Amino acid sequence: MIARAARHPLVWLYAWFLVIPFVMTAVQSTVSLGTEIVVFTLLAIAYNLLMGYTGLVSFGHSAFFGLGGYAAGLVQIHLVKGMVVPLLAGVAVATLAGAVIGFLLMRKRGVYFSLLTLAFTQMFFYVVYGATGVTGGENGLGGIERFPLGAGVLRVDLGDKRIYYYATAVVAAAAIWVLWRVVHSPFGRVLQGIRENEQRASFVGYDVRRYKLAAFVVSCAFAGLAGALYTFLLNFAYPESLHVTMAGEIAAMTLVGGMRSFVGPAVGAAVFVFMRDTLSSWTENWLVYFGVIFIAFVMFSPNGIVGVVQRLRGLRRGAAAPAPAEARAATPAPAAPAPVTRDDGRPLLEVDGVTKYFGGLAAVDGASFGVKRGELRSVIGPNGAGKTTLFNVVTGLLAPDGGEARFEGAVITGLPPHRVVARGVSRSFQIISVFQSLSVFENVRLAVQAKHPRRFAMLTDSTRLTDAAAEAARLLQAVGLAEHAGTLAANLSHGDQRLLEIAIALATGP
Repeated sequence: MIARAARHPLVWLYAWFLVIPFVMTAVQSTVSLGTEIVVFTLLAIAYNLLMGYTGLVSFGHSAFFGLGGYAAGLVQIHLVKGMVVPLLAGVAVATLAGAVIGFLLMRKRGVYFSLLTLAFTQMFFYVVYGATGVTGGENGLGGIERFPLGAGVLRVDLGDKRIYYYATAVVAAAAIWVLWRVVHSPFGRVLQGIRENEQRASFVGYDVRRYKLAAFVVSCAFAGLAGALYTFLLNFAYPESLHVTMAGEIAAMTLVGGMRSFVGPAVGAAVFVFMRDTLSSWTENWLVYFGVIFIAFVMFSPNGIVGVVQRLRGLRRGAAAPAPAEARAATPAPAAPAPVTRDDGRPLLEVDGVTKYFGGLAAVDGASFGVKRGELRSVIGPNGAGKTTLFNVVTGLLAPDGGEARFEGAVITGLPPHRVVARGVSRSFQIISVFQSLSVFENVRLAVQAKHPRRFAMLTDSTRLTDAAAEAARLLQAVGLAEHAGTLAANLSHGDQRLLEIAIALATGP
């Protein structure tokens, strides 16, 4: 038990927090630099929830970092003297801003999402920079203090730099623990599925936009907390904390440390702060040298420093792995009895005059057919005849230009894929679509979880959904992939990947 706990990543991270002040003394640096490392560790881990786990590259997290700092400072100066309420205000403002901006951005994907976050960051920067009467403009916001907490023998003087370091470390440790729980919750597992294959996640029944928005807001909230802690460290809020340069530094910390590891960003944050402190004393162009390191990791080790360490230890990506513990412990659930239904002779699925144009070309022109319960039907045609387009319209990937499809009498055309799946329609794809970097077991368990009432839980360990694990084990056994439960989906043969996709489709309960 003790040996297992000693291997836990958070144990190592918390131990690092404990020794940072002594390391700073040993290298003849200041404890305030150690506090910066802790703050940037929290900031980078919060950002990694978005980039590393959800696959969303944001160039806007400096905005929420800076907003959290300014909000905390303004509340302390004008409303409530103290530390706790201003800290909470910083989190609240960053959360609200994240919710509003995230709602506007979640319709965009890829480079468009990234560029819009960049635009919002610049907008916030110039608003803060220009609002001299409120924020101090280019001179920043001064007059911020670290007030003591408690009274009498319980009084804690946060004005002392070493005491403030440990107070910051405690707050950051608690926040990082929450982020750990989020990452390993059912919600966090869905984020990883979205990162790997957003379309497949939609077609097992997840409202992808809702999950991405929630991840964005959570990440922004903790970025705001980091910003508030940083403002109290400096006793000052400055507009450059919202600048796009800061956004790039956050992304660089995360990538250099390792965005596919929970503690990787912590490593990147420490490397960044130490390099800045060391190199800036030699040259004002220290970012050039850090940029060279950043480029080297992008080109030769996308998994960062943690990835290099793992390779040196022989843990190569894609190596054979045993079945996950939850898969080994799960007893395959017995097959559910088929529901007793009365066949009234009407088609279960009806396609009526479906038409889809691409420009002036009719890919599907008035397609009509019906499929009764228990009946097998094939759609046959040469390449380019529109078969895939027809299925994409019926399952919600494309909106029709005419006609409609009905399932059990209800119109399903025009619905998003996750709502079509909820009605009982599932599908596979012409080109195999699975979660390539997840294990075979996790692929199926993720699909089963889409029907689970706790699928959106953020603080529940996903391994506690034992019924989902049992159903996933049953489906893997049914398609003959039980012995490959711990194998990455990308390492399966083409035929086994097709079987895995069938298991995923069956897991949605069509």
